[in-house]
Amino acid sequence: MSEYIRQAVVVIHGMGEQRPLSTVIGFIDNALDPAPGTGSTRTYYSRPESVTGSYESRRFLAPARSVTGRDGEVEVNAHTEFFEYHWSHLMQGNRLADLTDTVRRILVLPITRVPYGLVWAWLLLWAAALASLWALVWGPWSSVLAGGGEGDLVTRLLGTVLSGGAIAAVVTFVVGKVLPGWLTTSFVDVVRYLDTSPRSYAVRREIRQGLVELLQRLHDARLRDGPRYDRIIVVAHSLGSYLAYDAISYLWAQGNAKNAGARAPEQFRGLADLEEAASALPDQGYRPGVLPVLEDGALEAFRDAQRAAWIGLREQGNPWRITDLITAGSPMYFADRLIRAKGKLAFRERVLRGEQPTCPPQNELEEGNRIHGTRRFFTWARGSRRVLHEGAPFAVVRWTNLYYPARLGFFGDWFGGPLAPLYGTGIKDVMVTGNGPRGIEARPWRNRLVPGFAHSLYFSFPDDDAPASAATILREALDLAASGWVPSAGELERSLAPDARKRARSRTRTPAGVDKDGARKDRADKAGEEKAGDGRGPAGTDTQEPELSGSPA
Repeated sequence: MSEYIRQAVVVIHGMGEQRPLSTVIGFIDNALDPAPGTGSTRTYYSRPESVTGSYESRRFLAPARSVTGRDGEVEVNAHTEFFEYHWSHLMQGNRLADLTDTVRRILVLPITRVPYGLVWAWLLLWAAALASLWALVWGPWSSVLAGGGEGDLVTRLLGTVLSGGAIAAVVTFVVGKVLPGWLTTSFVDVVRYLDTSPRSYAVRREIRQGLVELLQRLHDARLRDGPRYDRIIVVAHSLGSYLAYDAISYLWAQGNAKNAGARAPEQFRGLADLEEAASALPDQGYRPGVLPVLEDGALEAFRDAQRAAWIGLREQGNPWRITDLITAGSPMYFADRLIRAKGKLAFRERVLRGEQPTCPPQNELEEGNRIHGTRRFFTWARGSRRVLHEGAPFAVVRWTNLYYPARLGFFGDWFGGPLAPLYGTGIKDVMVTGNGPRGIEARPWRNRLVPGFAHSLYFSFPDDDAPASAATILREALDLAASGWVPSAGELERSLAPDARKRARSRTRTPAGVDKDGARKDRADKAGEEKAGDGRGPAGTDTQEPELSGSPA
């Protein structure tokens, strides 16, 4: 597959009051290898964009170039464009009271079921509660039991009330003046995003809608008579992983069946291998933090089958372009403690009903759809075709999850952890054990000794190329050297039968007036990328936005 390949990377920031572009710029330095002979310099260019609809946003373009992989092989990084989905300005009106219900639910859990990153908080809350109870109940009566009189009892009661009032005043001051600066803009974001009450409905809807529209616009972006992007990767940090998961799930459910491709062949190439590889994986255990036991090579075999199945879908005419979801520091690892309905934990029931897509997907409901005789089966018959069901985006979207371990439930990342126990054993969970104290020269103690600080460090070590470094793991998951395996639009069209080719063209026809400009811009892009030009680099000629078909202005 040697034709020209373009890919888009969408970066979604995490919880807290994030500034526009701060996350994506840090991420790009981790995603790209340094240009040869430049030390630590990455080659990319900042260009205007209108895809996100934000006046603050930019499109960062990294031209196609050859790189040397870790195995010494020369690879070609495809032309890559980076976008950021910025949403923190939509999450307004957070307050400490939003945490009350969640804290109460976690507080009554046995310690074995407390998210291990929050064990420290659970212990501190219980210690404070028991100490307060002891002071209020035992303190006044201790003097009586020791032989004191009623006067001593009255004195102790007054002392307890006064000292308790002083303690309460101090606690109130700390909670009211210190915590909201970071707590209400961080973990409260997670709680509110998952809150289904009317108070949070509009915020949730607006945040999700923006990301869904961005991904749809990237699918619809045009160059000449074909798509601008051949592949889309979604990267999310912290709470952004929930947003990415929801947007991918929604976009898939809305468009997969109607865009399932040509009516021949009956099933896309790679389906049988996908279901067989998925059947070799164990079921998720719904026990947060307890990693599944996998047979040697089973996970990689499944991920290879996912990639082959994605290519098979594209060859059949399906326009789905998202190949990978990469999450880092995701609080989804204790989603079963946060997602509730009617007063009881409902996560597992939602999974079994198909409302929470998993990797690999849950089986299609009808036994008659077990066409390959495998333990897992994901398709249903739509006319003469086999179509992946509405809850199966992760049949073809590979999911990689990074997390710094929470040491002793106190150090490391409090809010990130492995996702396979809840969301499926096809997820590749990678514990980041590198980036030790030497990683931050100015303040080498912060990334390990400051409680919870590691949550903000996933994109902080671009020049650490050790195998266990977050940057190395990110580059392997991104696989930007996609020119060797991603089929181009021309190759996909040639793979279709003549009648299917005609239908595919009619579905993706460029609006009148776009072809000429699109063709001119595409030639300029390619000429610039093959020639150094005036020193501005290849993006110097690529200042226009892709034409958008079927997208809101």
